[in-house]
Amino acid sequence: MDLLTDIATRAYVGEQSQIDIARDLGLDPSTVSRHLKRAREEGIVRIEIVRPRRQDTDLGRELADHFGLARAVVAPNDPDLDKALGPVAAHFVGGLLRSGLRLGVSWGRTLAAVIRHLRPGLVTNLEIAQLAGGVHDPTPGIQGHELVRRVAELFPGSRVHYVHAPAIVSSAEARDTLVADRTVEAALAAARRSEVALVGIGQMDTASTLFRGGHVERSDWAKLIKAGAVGNVNIRFFDRDGAPVELLEGRTIAITTRDLAAIPTVVAVAVGNDGAAAIRGAIATGCVDILVTDEATAVALLRSGDRVRPRRRSTQSMPGGSAG
Repeated sequence: MDLLTDIATRAYVGEQSQIDIARDLGLDPSTVSRHLKRAREEGIVRIEIVRPRRQDTDLGRELADHFGLARAVVAPNDPDLDKALGPVAAHFVGGLLRSGLRLGVSWGRTLAAVIRHLRPGLVTNLEIAQLAGGVHDPTPGIQGHELVRRVAELFPGSRVHYVHAPAIVSSAEARDTLVADRTVEAALAAARRSEVALVGIGQMDTASTLFRGGHVERSDWAKLIKAGAVGNVNIRFFDRDGAPVELLEGRTIAITTRDLAAIPTVVAVAVGNDGAAAIRGAIATGCVDILVTDEATAVALLRSGDRVRPRRRSTQSMPGGSAG
């Protein structure tokens, strides 16, 4: 069984040819072929072909074209993020990773579901940075430092840049002092250098982590809504047209909307029919290149109104076309 496992690992994970495996192990190539067949019969190797549903592919293409995105990935509907959206998003994100990539990661429940389903492969030596300071939430596993640590554990040799500061502080003076700290400054600089960024899209409801966790006071939350805020990406708030709502800007420790827009590939993961306004606003900021969502949200977005005009129209050229 050890030999079968070794051969299967070399063939399907290491992508070695049967001839190379035979040479390395001192076997005949026909023996390697028989062992691979037996590994499948014994259940050591399981091959699964997952065909994307035509409806999802068509919806993704329509969504990308409608909103000027480089790509839209649509998962089947399921209220359990771990059953549909998480695995689909993780499979897509895994395809973007390469050894030595600089990866920025935000925080939140939806991103946590994606990262739970990432699988190790041949990628190594990622440089992973938090895109924002820390948030408190009773739900374990959704904080930025936990997510970047989890990604680093999957890919050997990876380095992590933690933002050792809260996401929102009590005053502009406190924010300036913390951002001037060498470790915080270095971590945010690393975040700005990201080549790929993973973010969620927050909504303006009382179930939001920022509201529920007390990061934004009730009075400030009401002011944000009065000022037209419909959501936030990486704790930067915006209105329905993607314009910044700057009430908390001077107290926020995170890379700016402009910094995020400068990252070559920004992947936003978001679901929820009632979150269409937040997602449309996030796209309008020009920060989002790729949207990963589910069928119901995709349909709600397409029915929600006119085309969005992103402030920075994406010009990314993604493998496999504009949608899927």
